[in-house]
Amino acid sequence: MPRRRVSAYDPSPLDRRTTTHEGDQPMAAEMFYDDDADLSLIQGRKVAVIGYGSQGHAHALNLRDSGVDVRVGLAEGSRSRAKAEAEGLRVLTVAEAVKEADVVVILTPDQVQRTVYAEEIQPNLNEGTALVFGHGFNIRFGYITPEPGSDVLMVAPKGPGHLVRREYTDGRGVPVIVAVEQDPSGQAWDLAKSYAKAIGGLRAGGIRTTFTEETETDLFGEQAVLCGGASQLVMYGFETLTEAGYQPEVAYFECLHELKLIVDLMIEGGIAKQRWSISDTAEFGDYVSGPRVISPEVKDNMKAVLADIQDGTFAKRFIDDQDAGAPEFTRLREQGAQHPIEKTGKQLRSLMSWIKDGASDSDYVEGSAAR
Repeated sequence: MPRRRVSAYDPSPLDRRTTTHEGDQPMAAEMFYDDDADLSLIQGRKVAVIGYGSQGHAHALNLRDSGVDVRVGLAEGSRSRAKAEAEGLRVLTVAEAVKEADVVVILTPDQVQRTVYAEEIQPNLNEGTALVFGHGFNIRFGYITPEPGSDVLMVAPKGPGHLVRREYTDGRGVPVIVAVEQDPSGQAWDLAKSYAKAIGGLRAGGIRTTFTEETETDLFGEQAVLCGGASQLVMYGFETLTEAGYQPEVAYFECLHELKLIVDLMIEGGIAKQRWSISDTAEFGDYVSGPRVISPEVKDNMKAVLADIQDGTFAKRFIDDQDAGAPEFTRLREQGAQHPIEKTGKQLRSLMSWIKDGASDSDYVEGSAAR
């Protein structure tokens, strides 16, 4: 459990420095802020936001509130149409929106982007239209090949859409990473920074990257640490305790529920603050038992995961499965939903008033095209 120490936690200057790596050599990342961008560049363009999910709604609304001429492109019969219109946005079909625009923002799910691009975006692009992506997957792995005359850029907020919107309306912003893949106009970087400013990202700061770096690190983080790694670690911990005869409810609290307390401390001040905030018993256990569970062999497995990402193996497996109707994806999703931790967690969350009053299980039912 967290504790409070007498001395104040004070991160060293190194804790405040943003770095990237070239080989084994750290180097300071190139950062952008509001003063580095000219908002009038994007204000002078006609922007079509394709998709109105988590990121799409935040981009569209923030652009509009920054004085940008924006319209939303959605498929006929989309359930998001009514929501976008209720929020005061002009909604067209994808083809109609693209025809009007000289900046097209593609924020549909990775697995459908190439089809939407080939069938509805590319045939209707005006000459010189800039393409903006929120994630580099389809460019990095060659599922979309833009016209050579189009600027191709990426502005990717490092937070979910509801946070991007909330921070914007509160006068703050969520950090963004910014990349340019094609720059035939010679102005793609200026446009990218202008766009990032319009959605509020440069209030917090933007980091220069590449499509390759964003895509490979994003997929790796999801698979090895944030989603795959964390989920598997939690489930193995729960299984270890329940198989040893401990109550599932107690195992749930110790292996899943309290994870948020630890992650929040890490977000606030890194691993150092997390260790500073917990008991001496917990901190000592961190040092001596953490490497026993997450051994050097785990790092070797992580390297293998990264290799599959870098050489396109993962992307092909995912897209091939999606094209076949997602049988593997569906099987794995259903298998995960049957894990005993889910039943235990649902029962315990019903006792937690703060969860009832806030987020609930209903919040994610429209989280993907398959739900």
